[in-house]
Amino acid sequence: MPRILMVTMSRYPNDPRIRREAETLERNGLSVDIICLRAAGEKNVERMGKITVYRRFRESDKESILRYFWQSTIYMVWTFFLTQKLYFRQRYDLIQIHNMPDHLIFVGIIQKLLGVPIILDLHDLTVELFESKWNDAGPNLLRCLVRFGESISCKFADHLITTSMGFKNKLIERGVDPNKITLVLNSADEHIFQNASDRRFRKIEEGAKLLYHGTVAGRFGLEVAIDAVARLQDVIPNTTLYVYGKYDPSYRRQLEARIAKLNLSHRIVFGDWLSLEEVSQAINQADMGIVPYESDAFMNLALSTKTFEYVAMQLPVVAARLPSLKVIFDENCMRYFEPGNVQDFVDSIVQFCLNPELRQNCVQCASEAYKSISWPIMAKRYVNLISAHSTGRNGKN
Repeated sequence: MPRILMVTMSRYPNDPRIRREAETLERNGLSVDIICLRAAGEKNVERMGKITVYRRFRESDKESILRYFWQSTIYMVWTFFLTQKLYFRQRYDLIQIHNMPDHLIFVGIIQKLLGVPIILDLHDLTVELFESKWNDAGPNLLRCLVRFGESISCKFADHLITTSMGFKNKLIERGVDPNKITLVLNSADEHIFQNASDRRFRKIEEGAKLLYHGTVAGRFGLEVAIDAVARLQDVIPNTTLYVYGKYDPSYRRQLEARIAKLNLSHRIVFGDWLSLEEVSQAINQADMGIVPYESDAFMNLALSTKTFEYVAMQLPVVAARLPSLKVIFDENCMRYFEPGNVQDFVDSIVQFCLNPELRQNCVQCASEAYKSISWPIMAKRYVNLISAHSTGRNGKN
């Protein structure tokens, strides 16, 4: 039985992409070990069927760039030694590294020398994300190091996986061989996000339920959503926005101050990070999902995982008009608004609320567009890639 090692500086099973990939490999008969971060109350070692999770260290503060780099370096050193210990016990057929950071890939340097294939799964492009998240932070030397780190990490990897066509094209622009890159989108796991065929589309004149889940940070545009909810009270009274996710602390304080100023504490509900099963329940209870992202060099390339989850469960979507999303879903699939334009956002929501037939038509269009990129399609592509590389090493599947 082929054995795969995954290494990440995030949490498992909280990271939906890593969970989706690990469980897909398990369903296809592979054994998976995962090295990841640990939260309070989680076991250091936990076995879940053919998946074994090794946890250590708490999640770092990503608001401070210098602290993040320092903590990621400490984590990388510990992970390097654990990788060696596990490898000489398990003899992995392949190692898959999940960024960020990119340089985490070098925990497998000894295995690389021993002929073990190393795949780098680029959830995000570090160069663009650095500019989006820490635009005014850190010296120019740090920016140069980020660019250099991405470059040598991509060269070190035997193969790259990435999550959007925008990311893939940007890597090709930077000189990466197109044949070295496989696109595996963050499509929704159909075992969890099942088609809600019983969803009812009714006219909503009061009490619309809006949903946002995922990371809550400046680039995701939640202040626009809050301002929109304030204006919606005059048109669709008692509209409520439910937010579930992982919050940047300073940004959450900024949002809470905005909510207090607008007297919206009863109409904006902040909840904790949800498991995937809990997310699917929240989607079932919502009237529409929102994707209010800002437009910048990173967000214009990235694809929203939550959009795929909404579409998979036939939830109408109101989203910022960003090029990465429009490549997949055209204007007939969801209501788009100009990024940062509060009134355009409000108008899109009102249009959906008052036109149930429009919502239903958009859902049907989005579902049709989604078929060609659904997780069964992506899973087959991913498993074939992993199998080809592990087979290439030792001649077995």
